[in-house]
Amino acid sequence: MNLYILEDSVLIQNRLIRFVEEVPGMHVLGVASDMSSAYQALLGNDADALILDIQLADGNGLQFLKNIKQSKPGIKVVVLTNHATENNRLHAMRAGADGFLDKSTDFGLLQDYLLRWQQPDSNHQIN
Repeated sequence: MNLYILEDSVLIQNRLIRFVEEVPGMHVLGVASDMSSAYQALLGNDADALILDIQLADGNGLQFLKNIKQSKPGIKVVVLTNHATENNRLHAMRAGADGFLDKSTDFGLLQDYLLRWQQPDSNHQIN
């Protein structure tokens, strides 16, 4: 499974890359720290999944989520944020997120999403 990461913190990017590469069958296809670069890259590659931060230096990841789901409706997206309010969770799910995790408490659950998405019946959300 090919995965793309949109995260503006280099520290978190590196942590995610190491974490994802430990999941059997996962390949980090690319990483971006801004929405414009990520959008262009995602349109031009075979990403099956996206890890998305919502607080980005160049805008709101929730709007990015809506745009990428319109352009690539089959892509799986998990929002991984430090701003894990109920309001943000609801907006993310309405925008098409397949999962929503708090960076500070749920980081370890990311592997569950990735493993489940690799399975043939992975059309359901984990909440």
